[in-house]
Amino acid sequence: MPQVPEKKCERASANCRLLRSLKEDHSALCEKNGIVDGEATAKAMAVGLVIEVWRNGPVENMHASRRGPSDAAMFAESTTLHARALDVIRAEDRSMALLDFERVLLDRSRVWAGTGGKTLRDLGYGHLGAYDQHLKDRADTLLALRDHTCVTDPWDVYLVRRAVTYGRDHLGMPNWPRIVERLRVLLEDPDHPAWHGDGRGTQAVSEMPESTPPPDELTVSLMTHPNLLPVEVLEWLSEHFLFCAGPPYSPHKWDEE
Repeated sequence: MPQVPEKKCERASANCRLLRSLKEDHSALCEKNGIVDGEATAKAMAVGLVIEVWRNGPVENMHASRRGPSDAAMFAESTTLHARALDVIRAEDRSMALLDFERVLLDRSRVWAGTGGKTLRDLGYGHLGAYDQHLKDRADTLLALRDHTCVTDPWDVYLVRRAVTYGRDHLGMPNWPRIVERLRVLLEDPDHPAWHGDGRGTQAVSEMPESTPPPDELTVSLMTHPNLLPVEVLEWLSEHFLFCAGPPYSPHKWDEE
């Protein structure tokens, strides 16, 4: 009798244990974090994908270096990549879409959002080898997880957990509208206690760039395409507002108000 080929899922027992463990409380985790339908799940998975292959890796060392992307650039590029990652999650062939996404991330001539025209080659000096290897390793890991049948959708349970753990307050997550609302409150009230400092709110408002859209337009931009805001506006928001608008930055107890 011919031998039935062993399934890859059965040979990768460590990943099976991981996925089954994540699945045990996946529904409760989603409900607790407001991920309650297919669209919210897709957006959360996209957040997790950006974190998994790009954010939590050598790009953070680039960010901390003298030539690397600023806080504003990291914010703008993250939101740009979220839109691309969402296309991967929605793709009929996620594996091929992920490989296309990987090529975009590895493109050393692509201009990063929020940098005024700089590329990976400009921003990643001294880190490019580690950056490339990290991306390839993480993409390979996700491609391997796609072969598993021990859970219905391996990427769902894995990427949503990454999003909730490391990106609960990122654009694309249910908590992002609350962060944007807090930004609006801070802009309208320079004396709000979340500013944590005498005169800090007044200083922030006084330094508002001329290119800043009116409050309603700014709110819409932050909810949809913050990466399209002028670089100086992103720098202003990063310097003054994001620190005060919510965790993990602000010690202010917003949820108790």
